[in-house]
Amino acid sequence: MEEKFAAICRKVNLLGIPQLVLMTKVDEACPDVADDLKDIYISQYIRTKAQEVSVRLGVPLSSVLPVKNYSEELDLSTDILLLTALSQMLRSTDSYFDDISELDVHD
Repeated sequence: MEEKFAAICRKVNLLGIPQLVLMTKVDEACPDVADDLKDIYISQYIRTKAQEVSVRLGVPLSSVLPVKNYSEELDLSTDILLLTALSQMLRSTDSYFDDISELDVHD
């Protein structure tokens, strides 16, 4: 499955389509993050896992976005992580469409 996904990522890269990976369940993966979600950006374990995902899927580390799944509670920290990921998705999409528009203008 991982090989198929990597092959798809390579083809998408050739087309210039931006990719983002949501790394979920970070609170379950790291006890420090489970205790305080704000530790997500300083957790060496989460950083190492994000680097592994980056290498395995062939996407830049900046394209791997850690998020916490909603379970039972509504938490502002969870919301902030998800909104940050959504914001990155929108910026990436906007940039992609800007690039396409510029290509259309020059053709």
